[in-house]
Order: sequence, then C-alpha cells, then structure tokens
Amino acid sequence: MTWMLQSQWIEKSTNTGAMRLTLSGEPDSQLESTARLAFTSITRIPPETELENGCFVARTANYHEIGPLTDCEAGEDGVVWSVTIPRLSHKPSHCTDGPSCAYLIHDDGSIELVTCEPLQPAKAIEVAKTCADQEPIRISKISPLGLLPAPEVARIEDWFEQEPRGFFLSDTALCRRANDLIERLFALESSLFSDQPAPDLLEVNLGYYEQDEEEELNFVFSNEEDEEDHQKDTSFLLDFSEDHILITTNDGEACLYALIALAQMAISARDNDQFAFPKVGMIIDSPRFAWRGMHLDVSRQVYDKQDILDFLDILAWNRFNRLHLHLTDDEGWRLESKAYPRLTEIGAWRGHELSLKPQHGSGPERHGGFFTQQDMREIIARASELEIVVVPEIDIPGHCHAALMALPELVDPSAMQGGASVQGYVNNALNPGLAATWKFLDTIFEELVELFPSKWIHVGGDEVAEQAWNGSGAAMSWAKAKSLLDEDGNPDSKKMQAVIMRYIEKLLAKHEKTAIGWEEAAKEQGLSPEKSPIMAWLKAENGVDLATQDYDVILCPGEAYYLDMAQSDNWDEPGLSWAGISSAKQTYEFEPDAGEMPKGKLLGIQGCIWSENLTSRARFNHMVFPRLSAIAESAWSDPEKKDWSSFKARMDLMPIMPAKEH
Repeated sequence: MTWMLQSQWIEKSTNTGAMRLTLSGEPDSQLESTARLAFTSITRIPPETELENGCFVARTANYHEIGPLTDCEAGEDGVVWSVTIPRLSHKPSHCTDGPSCAYLIHDDGSIELVTCEPLQPAKAIEVAKTCADQEPIRISKISPLGLLPAPEVARIEDWFEQEPRGFFLSDTALCRRANDLIERLFALESSLFSDQPAPDLLEVNLGYYEQDEEEELNFVFSNEEDEEDHQKDTSFLLDFSEDHILITTNDGEACLYALIALAQMAISARDNDQFAFPKVGMIIDSPRFAWRGMHLDVSRQVYDKQDILDFLDILAWNRFNRLHLHLTDDEGWRLESKAYPRLTEIGAWRGHELSLKPQHGSGPERHGGFFTQQDMREIIARASELEIVVVPEIDIPGHCHAALMALPELVDPSAMQGGASVQGYVNNALNPGLAATWKFLDTIFEELVELFPSKWIHVGGDEVAEQAWNGSGAAMSWAKAKSLLDEDGNPDSKKMQAVIMRYIEKLLAKHEKTAIGWEEAAKEQGLSPEKSPIMAWLKAENGVDLATQDYDVILCPGEAYYLDMAQSDNWDEPGLSWAGISSAKQTYEFEPDAGEMPKGKLLGIQGCIWSENLTSRARFNHMVFPRLSAIAESAWSDPEKKDWSSFKARMDLMPIMPAKEH
C-alpha cells in the first residue's frame, strides 16, 4: 500500500494558527481504527492539546504519535483520515516547518512508511521574494582577480594573456599539501605545484620577513596586544614578475594561504574568461580576525568521517582556521567514549522502538552513526595539515537527552516532569544532584582533552530550561545545600548551571585548556571573563554586552551567521526564521563590529550550521553556500574593502560539498 501525508497550515485568530494533516491511500483502501500515525515535525503539538478527529498519544520533542484513527475507509479521492491540530508550538513560516517523515504503527506492532509532502498554506500566501541578491553584476567594475576572500591590497600592473600551467616550488612538503587539497577539490588532471622545474612552470620563491619589517610591509593587524589568544601573524605578500613570484611571510599557515591564493587565481582564470592571472604587481593580505570559524552540528543529522574531511577542504579553500564540531545533543551522541560505550551503542541511534525516537526527518528504521576516536584522529590530522583547529563541543548541562537515555545512572528516578527545553525535550539536563553526573563530566572531558590537541574545548551551556530540575529530589537536595533555590523554593537552573560551568572551566584549566561557551554560559558568573571566551549567538548586541563585561567574544549572531535561517520570506524557501531571514547579500553585508565593541575584545566571527532541516546533500548545499564564503570574506576583509557585486561575481568559483556517494 502507498500512503501519503499532506499537511496544511491554516491561518486563524490564534497566534500560531492550526495544522491539518490528511492521510491518503489508494481508492477504497482501508486502515484499522486502532492504527497510530507517527511523524516528526519542527512545528510541534503542545502538551494537552485536544485534536479535532484524533487523539494526542505521545510526543518526544519533534516526534509525535496521534490516533486512534477514525473514518478509516478511503473514498474515491483516496483520503483515509484527516485530523486538525488547533494550536501549535509556534507559527510556521516555511515549507520545512511541517512533517518531514511519517509512518503508520499497526495494532500488531508492524509499521508502514508514509510519504510526506512539504507543509503548505491552506490558501496562497502572497509574499514578495527577496530580490536584493538579484541585482545585475556590473562586469566593468569587477576585478579580474578570481580570489576569495578578496585581498587587503592588490596592485596589478599587467596580466598574463594565458594563465600559467602550473608553478615550480622547491619546497616538496608544501607542494604536496597544496596539491593534495587542490586535487581533492577539483580533480585536476595534473598537479598545479611541482618541486621540479620545467619550462612551462612559473617559478615561486619563498621569503621570510622579520617582525620588525611589518610596518614597512604595511600589514594590517587586529588585537595586537595578545598574540597567543588573539591575532597570529598570518599575513602574506605576493610579488609578481614575468618570470617568477615571490611569496613573503613568516608563518607556515600563511604560506599555505598564499599557495591557495595562487591556485584560486590560476583555476579561475582557466575556467572563466572574466578572470586573469597577474603578470606584474603585488598582493598583500592579512586576516581581519584571528578566529575565523565554521560550526557544524553533527547530532541532528548524521555525517561520517568522509563528510567532515570534504568539509575541511572547503573550509581551507575559504581560508577558515576553526572547525567547531557540535558532537552531542538531544538527538544523538556522535563521539566514541572508551569509558562509556553505551553513549554510542544506544545514544547514537534513533528509530522506532529505540531509546531515541525518530527526529528531523529520520524514519522508523535504525538511523545514526558516530565517529570512533580513530576517525577523529584522522580528521584532526587532516585539519592540522590544512591549518585548521578542530574545536570539539560536548554540550552540557542541557541538550543531553541522548546521554540520559544511554546511561540510566544519570537519571534521578524521582524526577517526573521538569521544564521542557525550547526544542520540546523534558528532563534533558544533566542532574548535578547525582554523584554519577560529576564522575561522568570528569571522565568525558578528560577523554576529550586527551583526544583533541585544540587549546579550546566548547562546553555548550545554552538553552537549559527554566525549571530543568524541578521535581528531582536529588537536585532539590543539592540546590538547597548550596543555597541555589529560586524565589519559589525550587532549584534555580541558571545558578545551578553556573556551578557546573565553573567546575568544567577549572577542570579544563588543569589540562591547560580553555573553555568556550554559548552566551548563556556567562550568566550568574558561570564561565569567567578572565579565562573563557563566549560565543554570542542570540543577537549581535549581546556580543557588545558581553565584551563590556570583559569577555573575549566570538560573534555568531543568528540574524546573519546562522546558516539554518531561511534566505527569503518565500514559503517554499527552506529553513527557520526565528532570527529573521538572511540572504547571501545580507550575510555578506553584515558588519560584526559597528564601533561599539570595546577594543581588542572581538576575537573573531563564526558561521553556524545547525542541521535540523539539512535532510539531503542538495538541501545542505543550497543553505550553506554561498553564505559560507560570504562569512569567510568578512573574516578577512575590512568593511570598506567589501563589495557585494564583486563577491557575487566570484562566489560561484568556490566548491560545494560533493554529491553523497557513501
């Protein structure tokens, strides 16, 4: 039998409107009235909602079960059953806000898959499509440099009529690093860099300057006062003449950036008549920010080792230097633990009748995966070769549903119904009233310290429910003993989280590591401004507030740098819109430092890829690119050097993730 689920949003006088679900089969098909419909949907059914023509059976976050079904015999139109949900968790704005997978659960326990169509409004919604990105490109104003990010200084006096076939560079190891990256991204028939001279290769020489030559070279630096924690000198100079190129730098990371720049210009000149390769002139470049990061959520959707290796190549080509891996969340624990193997045996898998229910488009079949520690060592090694630091995140104390389902010793049996997280999970926070919690934190973070060479370890700290530990006897006793109760005599979640944050900060410091947290981790004197940078994500203004409290800030505001936000207000545009919409142009033109940030406190910027809606490789590429490259250019270029028309002409030069073959 072929089943189809259609969903419609109905605008009503309520704040959220209603949603009608219609199940269809073949004409005259039948379905037993005791069957249940299971589906996942980002727009959820609030608890205790009374459905029209159905019954709310159960829900775990975005996973729902409703039934029993009524009117279970299809007419000529194939409609078997229809149910209306009169109120919703929030008002949907896009086609991806509704059910993304569904299946029927029969009385005998068997299941049948149901095809889901995207959520549609019951009547047409007229919205003006964002047209800012459709501005015509004025080719006459576009530089022939096919280089992204654009350079700080470019003084080109002459251009080659035909780009060089390749380059001779005597440094064998540097040639190999550059060629390996280029060949993985572009599958060129021959290597672009060679350590053996040849008549048709343009010679590249390396030169190294001393620190006291910086002023003479007129490089631009930010956050000069603390080289270790802020700006490392990753500047480079390319001096072009007819028969050779001189690269001047003092750093191996900058050498790789210089070769990437040469390769970008050569490949763009080869593939696009609009671009050319410099013959005589000079290019100077220096990153605006020390932290040039991209975050990837590998919990909500599953990515394997090859996916991450491919993604690292793209980050290097865009000259990012941080990959922030969001390794754990409610929907899945994605890193092997030798001490707690059940974290991945149970916590890495979702499906029908598993401890973790289907979420975000994953169906009833067993769905999941994780990185072994050996996988992660290979990822770290590739990242190191590309001058990228892998920053791991274990998100605590909230967002821990997967860990709690895997390790029952972390659950207080007395806890019945604490507060629900914004994603709809109840009791998803590690309980500080249990001794097992502190042992778990010690063990997991010590494993992390041993595995990751990164100086920085991200500890999460976001979106803990207001009443996360209400109803837990263990949490109440602990909070009472430490005077961490709120005005109503209940455990104060913010104060309790702050104690956990300080504990982990101190633990990491013993291993000479630095904790980083989301902005909530700073509340109630959690992570300290003297020790721990903070990522401001809810809105850009919060970064200024944190900086005035003396925190070093990494800015990743949802309104500009969250790549799960929809790119227009068109209903058919995938994505979320809680932070607004963000087209490529809006992302590109966003200015992270409008002059209000205290000097030296903005470490850098970071894009965030949250993967709830990234249910296919095509969807990933549509939502991530070219906005990823827009953030890269902002990480390198001062605002007065940026030009949307120029970026738009260059953005298609950048590679995207390959088609999924594994």
